[in-house]
Amino acid sequence: MHVVDLQDAKKSFGKTEVLKGISLEVDKGDVLAIIGPSGGGKSTLLRCLTMLETLDGGRLAYGDLVVAENGPDGHATYAPKKVLAEAKTRYGLVFQNFNLFPHYTVLKNVIDPLICVQKMPREAAETRGRGLLEKMGLTGKEHMVPCELSGGQQQRVAIARALAMNPDVLYFDEPTSALDPELTREVLRVIRELALEHMTMVIVTHEMSFARDVADKLIFMDGGTVVERGRATDVINDPQHERTRLFLANYQQH
Repeated sequence: MHVVDLQDAKKSFGKTEVLKGISLEVDKGDVLAIIGPSGGGKSTLLRCLTMLETLDGGRLAYGDLVVAENGPDGHATYAPKKVLAEAKTRYGLVFQNFNLFPHYTVLKNVIDPLICVQKMPREAAETRGRGLLEKMGLTGKEHMVPCELSGGQQQRVAIARALAMNPDVLYFDEPTSALDPELTREVLRVIRELALEHMTMVIVTHEMSFARDVADKLIFMDGGTVVERGRATDVINDPQHERTRLFLANYQQH
């Protein structure tokens, strides 16, 4: 059974078709990179996978939980609220602009969902939170607020917060797009370490060398469709489709 199973996903905004029948499966331990030009549908795909947007058509499941599937009219019908709430515990999402609570300390940002959503006792939540912050190289920063941290440190807090819920899959939406090159390296190093620990991840990224080195699977999206998919090294080093080749030619290969 796949950790994430999306079949024939369709999404339009008004008359604009943004997703035109996208399918993808993610298995335990997979690191899937999604690349493609701006406006190609990558962020909308991630927003549909994480239920920030609703699908117009298609099927989405997290393991044995079916979140949405096509009804008799061909439109996606969503499961009852209880099922959706359970599905939301199975993934974590790291945004490009961190989305931390500005007035909470670093530790409170990480442990708040554990206490409020999972009803974990405060002491256990704090132990888990401190362990994750240590893993992210943020020991000693627990009582700071986000504005006292660099962008790279804020993004690592956001990763710790997403990991705190112990999700089956972690989604990243261009996790380094708001960061300068030095801070980008910090965050990519953390994601690389998670990959070595076989954390299941789906990463929308414009860092091609990182995608090639860290992801095992890769999807190239353009115009709301999957143009090419395969092993990350194969697609980046030897793309089969002209559109993929043109896109990759715009990036300096490291």
